[in-house]
Amino acid sequence: MDTAEPNKPRLFETIQKWRVILSPIVAVLILGIFIYWIWRYRDIIVGTFRTVGFVHLTFLIFLISVSLILSAFTFTILVRDKGYTFRFSDGYHSLNLSQLASMVPGKIWGFAGLASLLWSKGISKLDSLLIIFLNTLIMLSACAIVGFTGIVTAVGWEYAMACLLPFLFLVLGRDQLEQIRQKYFPDSSSLPSSRALIQVLFLGVIIWLIVSTSFTWFLYLSQGTKVIPFWIATGAYAASYLGGFLSLLAPSGLGVSEGIVAIILGPYIGTDKVMAVAISFRIIHTTVIWFNILLTLILTSVESSRKAKTHS
Repeated sequence: MDTAEPNKPRLFETIQKWRVILSPIVAVLILGIFIYWIWRYRDIIVGTFRTVGFVHLTFLIFLISVSLILSAFTFTILVRDKGYTFRFSDGYHSLNLSQLASMVPGKIWGFAGLASLLWSKGISKLDSLLIIFLNTLIMLSACAIVGFTGIVTAVGWEYAMACLLPFLFLVLGRDQLEQIRQKYFPDSSSLPSSRALIQVLFLGVIIWLIVSTSFTWFLYLSQGTKVIPFWIATGAYAASYLGGFLSLLAPSGLGVSEGIVAIILGPYIGTDKVMAVAISFRIIHTTVIWFNILLTLILTSVESSRKAKTHS
């Protein structure tokens, strides 16, 4: 007798089963490698923080925090443009909480967590999936623009502009895509306007410029030299994030991103130094993310308690 839930496909059950088995193993393996790197480069990492100094680290944390706030704002724009009542705080909390799921190996679990949070806000399943897809596509396009602009500056800007092709297809073909949506997904709301899509891409590029520039500034401060051209260093960080994102098993691209940036920038100042800087920046970036996650947990808990008292 088939005991599977009628609304849960067998494929999903199989993926979920293997995820439960493999995720902890892979997570422990990657975290072990990361801890080994921290231990191996501990002297350089400690020296890096000392060289940069408290004031600069504080400003760096501020810049990363601004990028996270802008990310929540761009996400909110997409949801609102589809006709939903969605506050900035909803976007902020949703993205922060989805970070917890994305730290599990396999990006799909971060997306699944975000989708569940959107459903809880009254957004339909189809619209939730579309919003997540569009947000991911646009933000990765923005990341690719910054990354490839930096790496191929010496070759030509046309390579960086090629990163816009998926986005241009989305904007220029919006009317045709809208017709397809109406035909096959009539229960979903209309696609975001071209104005909203362009606005989100513009903000996405700004976000990646802030984060990538922060890394480059941190690199310059820690090494006391600007031997690496600005756009090369900035593009290398954005490209390393892209590579880490595409690595399905690494939680938050852990290890993969650091390896890529070390390969690109290693010839300039040495692989060990680049790796130490990349790990140090990862520590700072992760600390800021976890601070925002904890802030979200506190605020949502207070809000839930307030609602519970009101109903009682």
